[in-house]
Amino acid sequence: MVRDLVGSIAKEEKMKIYTSYFYQIRFFKPWQIPMSTAVWDPKWFHDFKGQDHVWKDKNGVWNGIRLEILNPKSCNAGGCPCKVKDPSGCWFIKSYSSGLRRRNFSEIMEYISSTAEYIQKLEGFSEEPEIMLIVHEAPNNPCSERIPIQELFKENGIDCIEWIHENGTV
Repeated sequence: MVRDLVGSIAKEEKMKIYTSYFYQIRFFKPWQIPMSTAVWDPKWFHDFKGQDHVWKDKNGVWNGIRLEILNPKSCNAGGCPCKVKDPSGCWFIKSYSSGLRRRNFSEIMEYISSTAEYIQKLEGFSEEPEIMLIVHEAPNNPCSERIPIQELFKENGIDCIEWIHENGTV
């Protein structure tokens, strides 16, 4: 039932959901809405005004939006202790993944959908919003929260892949 509801929310709105990382935000368009999943964000993501500050950058992209329910601290995952960069045996990634699955996915999608709808109406863009779930690590770092996030969405019937810039870079 929940999967049907959640799947219909994403499909009805034709919303695309991606993972990406903070560096890539500079390439986003106004309809690409970054939502941080990190415990702490870079200061520039909040215009150096604290973790609760939301602002629009020179490209018209809203920065500072946080998706707290997906951050590792809210999932009781602690910090990454890995030195070998092998996620298959990493207790942090396993703990984070387990914590994500205890979340109410409908609430996650409701927050994502309502935020996307609000920004689209506020800005008046005609493009369908694209949600960019932001992590710190680049895609070539195997010890990242992106894989458990992508898996969570896939398990709930929603595609969530790494965003690739139009020039082909990730």
